[in-house]
Amino acid sequence: MTAARCYPDGSPRPLVRGWLHALLACVGFLWGASLIRNGDPRLELIFMVLAKSISLSTSAHLHIVEHHTPLRYAIANAMDFFCLPYNGGSVLAILTPRSKMWLRMLHTAVIVSVSVSVLRPVFNWTLLVCKKEMKAAERPHMQRTLLSVMCGIWIYASWIVQEGFSLTWLGYLVFLCLGYLFWNMQHLGVKPMPWHGEWWAAHDDFHVFGVFADACVFAHALPASAAMAAA
Repeated sequence: MTAARCYPDGSPRPLVRGWLHALLACVGFLWGASLIRNGDPRLELIFMVLAKSISLSTSAHLHIVEHHTPLRYAIANAMDFFCLPYNGGSVLAILTPRSKMWLRMLHTAVIVSVSVSVLRPVFNWTLLVCKKEMKAAERPHMQRTLLSVMCGIWIYASWIVQEGFSLTWLGYLVFLCLGYLFWNMQHLGVKPMPWHGEWWAAHDDFHVFGVFADACVFAHALPASAAMAAA
């Protein structure tokens, strides 16, 4: 069974897609607001919570709202990708000591550069796919993928270089890789799982693994941010 609704590019959109991120975004904003209201000294944790919440909001907007034109869909998709580097890279604020301001500035430059650079290829790729110009869409798709992978490598490498190996780092990596594997099932000719259909698909499996990955991030970030604030 396929989804009853479709995106402007013709791909099916399961009914519950986006609602997981909408729920997590609401929880994140409430948590962030509570931390701010109580004057919590863990500033880096507040930044990470809000960065992830904003990113989750753009994903919910992309998948829940009906984008009736390719232009609106392309803008929503570009904004989703624009926020992803901040979502993943926000953990670097906790991994990098406040005393190493030069390193914080380097991480900021990398994350901002990727988020800005990915806007154009994602926007163009989305419009071309909506027009079914698949050959022309290959180049911006490759640019989008390369930028995303490079950003992920920077975050993973920075984590292990600055903090050393940990089970939370390994869990984060494993869960995201598993999620990426499930997400690519739809492009590798793998038959849908029994639970894939009108409500749920492989893309949504990826987001569940993303929740597990973020659980590993917060398991590391909570004590680390507390130690940083107390220093």
